[in-house]
Amino acid sequence: MNIIQKLFRRSKSAYISFNNGESGSAYQTTEELLNEVADRIATQASKLTPQVIRKDDKGIMIKNDRLAKLLALRPCRELNTVDWLYKIVHRAVRTGDSFAIIMYNKDFTEIEEIPVVTCTSYTIYEDNGYLLFRYTWAYDGKQYTVPYDVVIHLKDRPTDKRFFGTNAEDDLRASVDMLNTTYDGIKNVVKNSASLRGYMKYNNWIDDEDLKAKVSEFQKAYMSATNEGGIAGIGSEWEFKELTQTPKQIPTSQLNFFKENIRDYFGISADIIKGDYDEAKWNAFYESKIEVIAMKLSMEFTYKMFTERQRGFGNRIKFVADRLQYATATARLTIATALFDRGGITLNRMLEIMDEPTLGEEGEVRMVSLNYVKVTDQSLYQTGKDD
Repeated sequence: MNIIQKLFRRSKSAYISFNNGESGSAYQTTEELLNEVADRIATQASKLTPQVIRKDDKGIMIKNDRLAKLLALRPCRELNTVDWLYKIVHRAVRTGDSFAIIMYNKDFTEIEEIPVVTCTSYTIYEDNGYLLFRYTWAYDGKQYTVPYDVVIHLKDRPTDKRFFGTNAEDDLRASVDMLNTTYDGIKNVVKNSASLRGYMKYNNWIDDEDLKAKVSEFQKAYMSATNEGGIAGIGSEWEFKELTQTPKQIPTSQLNFFKENIRDYFGISADIIKGDYDEAKWNAFYESKIEVIAMKLSMEFTYKMFTERQRGFGNRIKFVADRLQYATATARLTIATALFDRGGITLNRMLEIMDEPTLGEEGEVRMVSLNYVKVTDQSLYQTGKDD
């Protein structure tokens, strides 16, 4: 029985001693701007491509095995790879932590799926030298315990806590509260604009029910769209007093200040939120946010999905992005040409960069320009002598 099997068997015990544990909660509100920021980051991160790679005598080789196909298409039954990555990253950005469980077959020889779990509460604790992860699954409300070594744990802003990241709302509470207060003020402005426009004074005695009926008749006759002339006629028993109100301006500068403060916390600009960005802006966003997420995912998956011996042979999982997807055609042509001339990419890859159809097997070739020579071989090359 291997160590993973032992840990799973230990985790089924009804009584476990808790030592050096740390708990968290996945509670999150529906703050509009926070969800908007998390959506933009998760959307771009969901475009990352997971690759199972290893090193051998010929260099880096991409392994097209069962694990690679699992990660590339559908890591779990309910989610494809894009939705799977989106869910992992979105929860990490919003709550500070997200979790996916590596599920093995019965004899622990192959990985069957890696479902993302939404937890209402969770605890990571140490028991006799082993780290265990206990969580309450939001789907069925039941509590489960698994070894932490089979938990893909993506953390965002891991600072003071030992195991967990930081919930964005904890750091942004003041700004979020002020933003909500500003929104409440805007609601009041809208409500006041549709408030009382005037009152009617009846000079004779009348009971409440008759008064309401008279006012209703007046509104239907003179304060509806059918009154094209805009003129009302009332008898001597009535007096109509118009109430004039000065509409309040929406505090846009105050609103923008708090929004910008929240976006700065996440390191994301308003242009990224609106989808109004060019090559330079997207590259800045990628390098500051998406690249870090890709590195975290690569390290976490490599450590949790391979044994120490497998990692020693160079097995690893890497999440890569198409850095040229927002580049101009001129920039892509320059980069593709430089890489192709030096044998860095195949002809098919060069066509992919330029958004052109590939050539199948015929395009799986690497070309090297003969215009380049080693510095130490210049004289031999010029005189045509063999070394």
